[in-house]
Amino acid sequence: MAGTRNDISDPQPGKAGVRDDFSAETHAEGEERRLHLRAFDYWLSLKGELEFPLFKDLRPEGLAPYRHNSLLLELTEGGAIVRYVGDHISMLVDAPIAKGTNLSAFPDSAFAQALLGQFDTDEGRGRAVEFEFVEDLLDCRGIMLPFSHTGLKPHFSMVVVNFRRREGLEHVETFALEEAVSSCERAAGQVVHLDGGSRGSLYRALAAAFALHEEAERTPDAFKALLKEAGLKQQKRAPFTPALKLTFGKDYDKTRLTEYAAALAYAKRNGVAADGLAEFLEKEPGGIKGCVREERAARRGESGTASATLQQKAEAALAAAPEASLESLKTDTEFCLVIARPKEGGGLEAIGVADVGQNTIDAAIRRHAEKIKTP
Repeated sequence: MAGTRNDISDPQPGKAGVRDDFSAETHAEGEERRLHLRAFDYWLSLKGELEFPLFKDLRPEGLAPYRHNSLLLELTEGGAIVRYVGDHISMLVDAPIAKGTNLSAFPDSAFAQALLGQFDTDEGRGRAVEFEFVEDLLDCRGIMLPFSHTGLKPHFSMVVVNFRRREGLEHVETFALEEAVSSCERAAGQVVHLDGGSRGSLYRALAAAFALHEEAERTPDAFKALLKEAGLKQQKRAPFTPALKLTFGKDYDKTRLTEYAAALAYAKRNGVAADGLAEFLEKEPGGIKGCVREERAARRGESGTASATLQQKAEAALAAAPEASLESLKTDTEFCLVIARPKEGGGLEAIGVADVGQNTIDAAIRRHAEKIKTP
């Protein structure tokens, strides 16, 4: 594709009062995160508590890592007006691009038309939206980040794009996986940045991790290579863990990763796919915690496992144990838990006092108290 590099050294504002000097040269931070995801982080840092980050807060040093791969558009009633275009972006359009040009002036450019299609929706104009553009052997993915004069409505969109040319179809699997990883990181970023996120944002991040796991099952060799590059290993006993670590980070809390993996395993056990996970977790009693309990119970019940064998032996021992009268039972605490079993003819018969910790007793007390509360 032919393209030109526009002059980006003019510090004077354009006719619409738009500053387009984004030419400060600084070194980008490490490449550990994909370019458009780092741009999303930058956007979030400017956004704060506003509906939209302010355009006036953009700084050349902050934009320097994306200058070659970014396109700045002003959203006007007359269309999307180009205020800045990076030299790498200009390669995607089959005509010279000048500042002040309307993006609709390139009807023969599939890339320009694809962007315009995004702006046809409120989501495309008013939200940080990822997009993918594929043409012949060109793979392109990026993000559109809205900015505002007032913080109340979008007036600009900064487009940051990564693209590469494919030499053949063997790269398709890797690209699909990398796209899935990008979606994971984006979803997890919303959990991390927005004051710890919400239950909904966490569920969406888990759904993205589930989708990555599904893609990995379709392309195991490509996923193995991806894990090697990330310094991770596949685990037969914990198949969801690699996808979760790619989503939340290798150093994410291990207890939470274990719970998330159990929740995903339970969803899969119930025939739920990635696109239905968020709804499944919303409806499941107890949400993630409830799924973890059910999955662990299901695993204990699987025949042939060590835990199932131990459970069967323990239940057999209790079934054969003699009945104990309540009068014969003793405890040193105000309350205790008594193990009982059904008896012939109806009712229950006690076996003994459960040897459990005080935390377990306290939790049982609270749950039972909730049941007997007067409506």
